Amino acid sequence: MTDYLHGNALWQQVEAVSKSALATGALKSIPTRCEVRNISIGDCSVDFQIRVVENLIRKSKEAQDRAKQLPNPKNSDHKPFNPFLPYEPDLYVGELTDHYRCLLNKFNVMDHHILMVTTQHEPQQTPLSAEDFLAAQICLQAQDGLVFYNGGPEAGASIEHKHLQMIPLPLDPIPLSPIPLSPLLAENDAPFPFHKIFSSISTSSPTASALPFKHLVIETDFSVSGSFDNLKASAENNCHNYQQILKELNLSTNADGMMAPHNLLITRDALWVVPRKKERFQELAVNALGFSGTLLVKDTQQLNELDDIGCLNLLKAVAFSS
Repeated sequence: MTDYLHGNALWQQVEAVSKSALATGALKSIPTRCEVRNISIGDCSVDFQIRVVENLIRKSKEAQDRAKQLPNPKNSDHKPFNPFLPYEPDLYVGELTDHYRCLLNKFNVMDHHILMVTTQHEPQQTPLSAEDFLAAQICLQAQDGLVFYNGGPEAGASIEHKHLQMIPLPLDPIPLSPIPLSPLLAENDAPFPFHKIFSSISTSSPTASALPFKHLVIETDFSVSGSFDNLKASAENNCHNYQQILKELNLSTNADGMMAPHNLLITRDALWVVPRKKERFQELAVNALGFSGTLLVKDTQQLNELDDIGCLNLLKAVAFSS
């Protein structure tokens, strides 16, 4: 019988595997420095985080090929490389459910960046179900964090095998504000408060904030304690709310059955969706984390380009007008 990880045991295993993977060299952390740009959105002042890759350090050619899913020259079938089947044993954390396992992100920018990966191959843009939300719920119960999903290449996905990701909160270097954009979705000093922008609007139904691009946000159904059955029930509620948001944003499946490009982000407090029209603007790529208020640039030149464009203008360029 398979032993599934959840709660404290899951996060203890994440920390233990991270330590051993660093020691063996299996975990290739990418050193960055963090720049902060203060921007105003509505009545809010937001510290946008920009992580700049240090000292011209780049992912290896092997890593770049894997990210682009180029054929492995050792394979005769010339199929795209899938880093999840088989997975690298040193990055394996454990099984979450019958359908999901947990791995470390090999090329992490932030510590304890984990992946929720389907045990069998599914395309990344396969419509999300309650099973996907259950994996997210299990990881959020184990550790306060930000779960995110890049729904297709236009939304920042570089690997075709279905997976969600999570980084722990709070994000450095601003310990009092877990996500730089959280003041837009909330008020007070709570980790991810809601009421500052939605003070007169119920968050139990999809709502748009002051962010200047098309999106909707709703409150997450979450409890830090509870049985596995309660986790499943919350996951089903969150999946239902997500599907409601998709409908209101006019996001639907294409002729091939794959979902239209979008980003999904989930914390213990909020769940929000951003439709996407393209992956990058002027060579600056954006994945789901951009819509939490943090971006990654590969060097100082890209940082300067981003400053010329503006953080919000970049997000508006890759999303749709509100």
